[in-house]
Amino acid sequence: MSSFGARLIGNAPAARRLASGEAGGTGAHAYLLTGPEQVGKRTLALAFASMVTCDAPTGAGACGACISCAAGARAAHPDVHIVERREDRRTIVIEQAQEVVRIATIRPYQSQRKVIVIVDAESLEERAANLMLKTIEEPAEDTRLVITAADADRVLPTIRSRCREIALRAVPAAEIAHALVERGVATDEANLVSRLSAGRPGWALSTVADPAILSRRAAHLALLDDILGTTPFARLPLADRLDDARNLARAREVMAIAFATWTGWWRDALVVHAGCPMLVANVDRVNDLARVASHLGAVEIVGAIARIAAAAVHLDDNVSPRLALEGLFLDLPHLARD
Repeated sequence: MSSFGARLIGNAPAARRLASGEAGGTGAHAYLLTGPEQVGKRTLALAFASMVTCDAPTGAGACGACISCAAGARAAHPDVHIVERREDRRTIVIEQAQEVVRIATIRPYQSQRKVIVIVDAESLEERAANLMLKTIEEPAEDTRLVITAADADRVLPTIRSRCREIALRAVPAAEIAHALVERGVATDEANLVSRLSAGRPGWALSTVADPAILSRRAAHLALLDDILGTTPFARLPLADRLDDARNLARAREVMAIAFATWTGWWRDALVVHAGCPMLVANVDRVNDLARVASHLGAVEIVGAIARIAAAAVHLDDNVSPRLALEGLFLDLPHLARD
């Protein structure tokens, strides 16, 4: 017998609230699941869909043995419909909203009920959202809607007010690490990834599935170490390791990832400087962080974080990636190698 939300790491209260409402007849016709990116909103929405469409739900979740559960496990259930932004679009467009309205009016194909999952409601075009308002407010009895969003305040109030909101929170690192070890991840890697995940199980799972993510992090931290150990005007050639003049879009993407890695590293340096090394995310770099924290003051560390943030803004404003990088490299503090 499968348990509702078994695939979900953390946020058991949110899962219980969904399950108990549906099992007890006090559930809502439409839910808004909110929380940080990759915290598990989509996973929870699909677990809920499996329970709703199950031929013999247990009260604690889907039975896991019926035809509907088998179809759901293959992501092929005809009564579970996922609506999300297309790769070639910036928003969920009105044609997709029209399809939601159409699906809501037809009878389920295989199960007694159907579920429509709308992913990242912040990306809904206003016209598309308005078209779905009546469907969200008064769907057919055999229809449930689950809408996800990272930030409820960025969802149109007309959508938000028609849903029962359930908030997912960042998951403690220990809980994520335990789940990773249960999935066969080595303890050291599980501890590192869980701390780096910032409470996002989805990010942790993606990282252990793709070794390139940690390899890229190592390369970016090695570059930062070289930058800090080099005098400012000798740093400019180091920009070659991130800038790709042949592909500006790719260069911006790589730089954004590097900036996020460096921001987290400097945040950890500030934490160590404040005497709280137990809160460090980059647990494999504690010695390097201690060295920085002993040589630089809090003002310098905060200044480095602010300078990286400014460089990220420059990228968003279409400043030349090379200029953004070189300006950042010149402004970071110099830390003589021991």
